[in-house]
Amino acid sequence: MSGLTLCRKDKKRRTSLPVRVLKALAALFGAFLLSAAVSALAASLAFTVTVRRIPMEGLSSPVRAVLLTDLHGIEYGKDNERLIACVAALQPDAVFMIGDMVPDSGDAEADIAWVAGITRKLGGIAPVYFSLGNHEQAFIRENGDEILAAVAETGAVVLDEAFGDYEIAGNTVRIGGTLGHGYLFGRSGEQFRASPEYAVLSALEESPYPAILLAHLPDTVALSDGKSRWHIDLVLSGHTHGGVIRVPGLGGILAPMQGWWPRYDYGVFELNTEMTMVISSGFAGHGRVPRIFNMPEICVLDLTPVS
Repeated sequence: MSGLTLCRKDKKRRTSLPVRVLKALAALFGAFLLSAAVSALAASLAFTVTVRRIPMEGLSSPVRAVLLTDLHGIEYGKDNERLIACVAALQPDAVFMIGDMVPDSGDAEADIAWVAGITRKLGGIAPVYFSLGNHEQAFIRENGDEILAAVAETGAVVLDEAFGDYEIAGNTVRIGGTLGHGYLFGRSGEQFRASPEYAVLSALEESPYPAILLAHLPDTVALSDGKSRWHIDLVLSGHTHGGVIRVPGLGGILAPMQGWWPRYDYGVFELNTEMTMVISSGFAGHGRVPRIFNMPEICVLDLTPVS
């Protein structure tokens, strides 16, 4: 046996536990990034329909309304044909357009024509009630209020710090629109009571009919003491973009004005025993931040009598 060397086969080296954990985490992170990218792409191309069933005191018959917010000039198909067709198929009794529709392209004339065009098409389906968002407010500061005249010429009811009583599906309903704040917001009590939003909110609170507030900003009544101060049947809001990026089980990450992890980002909220708020996620992302795990939506409101 001289000169013969016996070699022992080495055991297969095992990857250490920390390395395996890191690889698993990297794989999970990669899967998350891929799913987020797919989600953002889907949100840029399509939308969903969400149905909210809301009981309302004082209704004698059901009302179906479509709520649209934060479109920001987005189009689904040529001249928004897919969006218009979907709204028509839902057969609403009313359409509520509650702000941030304007494209803000930099061409004021084109933007006015765009908003008037989609409003006219929606008005061919059902009566349209149009209130302002912060983007319309900024647009008016820079370009004048021609946009409101153009919307009114389509037959839509423009509710810019205003209210009225309207017949919808056999019911008289008081509808008001405001972009103000339903609490002091740095003002004295006298200044607050003299504000146009106070007049609108008071008229809705004192309404003999079911009352609906179109308030693009949810903080109009949801923040500070607004939710305890006012008692309005139904508040319809947008502005939050659904929290932009939503974490399953936790909600939205960021909302304009409310900041990180907003409380009032999306869904139905009982603000007090008499006031329900519906916040739609709308359509657009926020600036350059895309919507992730947060599909754009047409929000359908099925308002039902309380027996």
